[in-house]
Amino acid sequence: MKRIYNIYKKFVLVVVALSAITMTSCTDFLTIIPPEKTVHENFWQTKDDVNGILATSYLKLLSTDAVQRAIVWGELRADNLMYMTGTSNENELRYIIESNILPDNSYAKWNVYYEAIANANLVIEYADLVCERDPDFTEGDLQVVLGEMYAMRALCHFYLVRTFRDIPMAMTVAANDAELPEYRQVHPLEALRLIMEDLNRAENMVMPSGNFPNRVNNYGRITKNAVLAMKADVSLWQAAFAKYYEGESTLVASGDVDKYYDTCISSCEAVLENMEKIYLDEKDEEKISSNNPYALEENIGKFSELIQGSNGQKQWESTAYDKIFGTRNSFETIFEHHIDGELIESSNYGKGIYNLYGTKGQPSSGQLCVPTSFANIYAKDDARKYSYTDAAKPKDDKNTFLTVAKYTAAKSVAEEYRSENSRDANWIVYRKTDVMLMLAEALVSRSGAVRDDFTTALKLVKGVNYRSRIDGTDKNRNSVTRSITYFGLNAQQTSTYNRSTDPEVFLELILQERLRELSFEGKRWYDLVRKALREKTTANILFVADKLGADANIVKSKMTSIDGLFFPIHEDEIRFNKLLKQNPAYATNGSSSEMIK
Repeated sequence: MKRIYNIYKKFVLVVVALSAITMTSCTDFLTIIPPEKTVHENFWQTKDDVNGILATSYLKLLSTDAVQRAIVWGELRADNLMYMTGTSNENELRYIIESNILPDNSYAKWNVYYEAIANANLVIEYADLVCERDPDFTEGDLQVVLGEMYAMRALCHFYLVRTFRDIPMAMTVAANDAELPEYRQVHPLEALRLIMEDLNRAENMVMPSGNFPNRVNNYGRITKNAVLAMKADVSLWQAAFAKYYEGESTLVASGDVDKYYDTCISSCEAVLENMEKIYLDEKDEEKISSNNPYALEENIGKFSELIQGSNGQKQWESTAYDKIFGTRNSFETIFEHHIDGELIESSNYGKGIYNLYGTKGQPSSGQLCVPTSFANIYAKDDARKYSYTDAAKPKDDKNTFLTVAKYTAAKSVAEEYRSENSRDANWIVYRKTDVMLMLAEALVSRSGAVRDDFTTALKLVKGVNYRSRIDGTDKNRNSVTRSITYFGLNAQQTSTYNRSTDPEVFLELILQERLRELSFEGKRWYDLVRKALREKTTANILFVADKLGADANIVKSKMTSIDGLFFPIHEDEIRFNKLLKQNPAYATNGSSSEMIK
């Protein structure tokens, strides 16, 4: 598949020293190495050779193309984002939202992820040669690097299977163009099985979380907690696909769905246990506070005070936001792509967030915006309403949308935006509240869920929700036992959740909390697709089209098929690899196509 392996047809950027990843102590320049050398054993001489390819793999996921795809693939078709009119990329974004995605749409290109996979395959294939040649590269070093690359390969394939469903699995290195294989697509359950095999390998090879000598590597490189978080996420998708194909595929055996949920639960519990230890080490405390039982970043300091903005609008400050998205490398983070502001200005890395979400809070500076109705999902005393968007700012009659403040705002008071020369917000792949909510979802989804599972799930969701709630007294701010209404529900609704053991009731609550907590982080659309697979229907996610107003019904008619929830394969890929088959929801005709209505 020539597009998948075009990294071998171009130069490979080998980063000898990258301030954002800090893998070596060598000089700070890019070394251009001809591709034939990277696949020849004579290249693999020193530790720096390995670290250079390793750094390049991380850089691929920092690239503008990769981050923009993480946002567009994981968020755009959901209910929390809209395209901005008058931007250069308006048509392609609009077509995606309208479920009229053409196979020549640039966002249907998957090559950046396969390039990262190709880099990982190079390291997996050749890094052991360096152990024999460089005494500074030990067997222990090799195991850590291999673990990261197995996990990197798994993560990239995971993005692809959630977006395209039927994908080729690139699991080997090709020596040259003449030997480039044309991979067949595999069933999504087979793809997820292979992804999980990579993660199982990686789990016992990568560095234990917190064990790197510097903080940047502990959060910017793949450690054990990151692998466990990926395993939890993949397990939820295995369960959803198994539920969808139950009775239709030999790849689904009796008991598989619950088996996948059990894997998710054990993975999440291991992450939370490991993170509690890290929290105690960093905080130097003897025990977790009863008001913060899940050891989250607390909203403290001025959280209970009104902050007066320069525009006269009163806003709430969230110190948790400031630590997670502002300062970066919060102990609540599991894995985030590190972005250096200076690197952004001189390269193609890290611009994806700002190209789509904008800068300086200027409504016209980004390509995406937020429907004003989005703010209604939050209770008035939820700090996320004011820190994730610019909802606290007064709107004039012409502005019918909000802008994304998450990532672009340096602090929760959404007037303090990152300037053009300091756009260095890290792109977070996994963080603790994500894992908490995945655990809650798995607990209530098992066929044998008992009352204690629902009680635990409710505590997890309340723990996430309470951390962000504004409490004027600052008392019991994060307690999961305080007797007030939560999630913006009235007392009767609150009582219903306290008594209920209905999985669907809880799954909807969890889904809504994931929307409140994780919006704009590349999660929402994937959550909705997983819901549709689990329910074997798109009926309960069609509401995403309501943001289009009068055109909503047209879009809903295009979303009746599960096939239509996934992207088409780009026409170039179909042309280059004759073994690929197009998503059946799309009909091709020359260089253009349209969604089957």
